Amino acid sequence: MERVPTGIAGLDEMLNGGFIKNRHVVVCGGPGTGKTSMGYEFLYKGAKDQGDKGLFISLEQSPDRVVAGAKALFEKWDWDKMLKENKILITRLDRDDFANLPEVIESYVKTKEVRRVVIDSCTLLQLYFRNEDSYRNIMYELLEFFSSLDCNVLMTAERSHTKRGESSFGMEEFIADGVVMLYSIPKDNKRFTAVEILKMRDTSHSTNLVPFKITKDGIIVYPNESI
Repeated sequence: MERVPTGIAGLDEMLNGGFIKNRHVVVCGGPGTGKTSMGYEFLYKGAKDQGDKGLFISLEQSPDRVVAGAKALFEKWDWDKMLKENKILITRLDRDDFANLPEVIESYVKTKEVRRVVIDSCTLLQLYFRNEDSYRNIMYELLEFFSSLDCNVLMTAERSHTKRGESSFGMEEFIADGVVMLYSIPKDNKRFTAVEILKMRDTSHSTNLVPFKITKDGIIVYPNESI
């Protein structure tokens, strides 16, 4: 199967080369675990190294704040060039427009030739719908719709946990093609970040819980180390 490298050092090794092309993946974790950071790198490395145009859809922050956050986090990268050349596009979807998310993505994919999409975060979508059943139905239809597009979609989701087995999974994890779990693990007076690939349909992958760190030049995953 054709692979789409994430560009994240060590993570692609755990994925045997990257995500399968045209699949949707949920990145779950608590506050500060690096979910949005992983989305930034997925888009940046895709545009820089693979020539894949990327779209970042924020359901909370303005485009200016997204850009400022990305620049502050990965300050060694040339964000201005990527944005100026329209290799990375950033938009915000207001709450009143959440129902138009499929049309927005389809428009960018077909008219702007976007090949990588990050949605930050799908947890906010749940707040938009009045009940759990409505959210489940819409999310199922949304992920089915993503499967028909010529792009890879990465969605972030809030999950509060520090250990394996502590998280209560949402329906996104059950119906998504892949699930990447991020942890912030307290030890002594510090916290350590760790990642595991919980699920990835139709491909083998590492099932180890391994450490990672976020540097000014990108995320580094250590697939051969343990917590």
